[in-house]
Amino acid sequence: MARSKIKKANPKIIAITGSFGKTSTKEAIYFVLSKKFGSDCGKNWGNMNSVVGLPLAILGLRNYSFGPGFSLDLFRALWGYFFYRLPKILVLELGIDKPGEMDKLLKIIQPDIGVLTGISETHLEELKDIEGVKREKSLMVSAIKAGGFFIVNGDDQNCLDIQPGKGVETIKYGQNFDVSYSDLEISISGNNFNIRANKEIRPVKSKLVGEHSLNILLSATAVCLKIGLKLPEIVESLEQIQPQKGRMNLIKLKNQMILVDDSYNSNPKSAVEALKTISAIDWDGRRVAILGNMNELGEYTKEGHLKVGEEAGKTVDLLLVVGPNVGNFLKGAKKSGMSEDNIFCYPNPEKLIADLDEKLKPKDLILVKASQNKMRFERVAEHLIGDMEVSRNILVRQEKKWQKIV
Repeated sequence: MARSKIKKANPKIIAITGSFGKTSTKEAIYFVLSKKFGSDCGKNWGNMNSVVGLPLAILGLRNYSFGPGFSLDLFRALWGYFFYRLPKILVLELGIDKPGEMDKLLKIIQPDIGVLTGISETHLEELKDIEGVKREKSLMVSAIKAGGFFIVNGDDQNCLDIQPGKGVETIKYGQNFDVSYSDLEISISGNNFNIRANKEIRPVKSKLVGEHSLNILLSATAVCLKIGLKLPEIVESLEQIQPQKGRMNLIKLKNQMILVDDSYNSNPKSAVEALKTISAIDWDGRRVAILGNMNELGEYTKEGHLKVGEEAGKTVDLLLVVGPNVGNFLKGAKKSGMSEDNIFCYPNPEKLIADLDEKLKPKDLILVKASQNKMRFERVAEHLIGDMEVSRNILVRQEKKWQKIV
């Protein structure tokens, strides 16, 4: 039904894939374009990016149930097939974790513009290695229509040999590419930098924090320029973009503490970037990292946790680690010279939460980051915030369906 609806409506499709930054990139592109085109621009809402979620999103659903309620969702999808009006522009995130899933998504849509945010060690239990990840992600690139555009992270070495088909123009973004940045200043309130595109330079005051977040804004700029927007109007919208829930979202706590809530998910690359960000922020208190297990790394599990532990050992004053790979976090941090007196290990999030208040001090800058499954670090963030109502509004996975999942 979704494929048929796309064929009939023929919207311009902007597809985003990659190992990191997909949702934030999708939201940034959608935010800027919706300022210009209003309801003529749409997206797949929330996490509706899978082989189940994407077709349902195209049929008008903004969420779906995990259990018995799914039958009602299918009825809603049938209604959407006949009565939901697809926007003229669709910004769609494509998420996969198994071989063959990208091919299924591309049987539903064919991108006019494809965005590749980057490739790293994720979902390796099924995709096996970095080459397996590249093979799946590159399918989206190959599917871009002739006359379309391939927007790619030029700073990511894993993307350099991925090429689109004939008739597709490649636009790179990063430090010294078609869309680039300079003069970056990182603070607790966001990033200040200059953006350069089409031989034009504009200052940007972004609410997003960290050098890695610039890729979100640069890729959105590249897409919107190709849609026909001018750089000044793009920058005006970029400056209004707020961090997504659970993605490097800074939250003020009691006793002058700041929570850096990155609890949505984790992998080695994004964890290292998060640690580098809190290191780059000018801060006169302690830097604390609360890190949980990173799932689905397959044979890269040991090396990935060691790598993140090493970065933590260089950047934080106190390290609290959780899950079955605490030993590798510990070894990595000690390798970087961190004293074992400043590292605390816990078997599960519940044990951590019970001990947390004793470990923290006023003016701590606290990074919270872990994979979703069996970690659910939004509950750690909720404990730090200490207000259930506030947490429901600013933390990830607060819907009722998530409360039943460990």
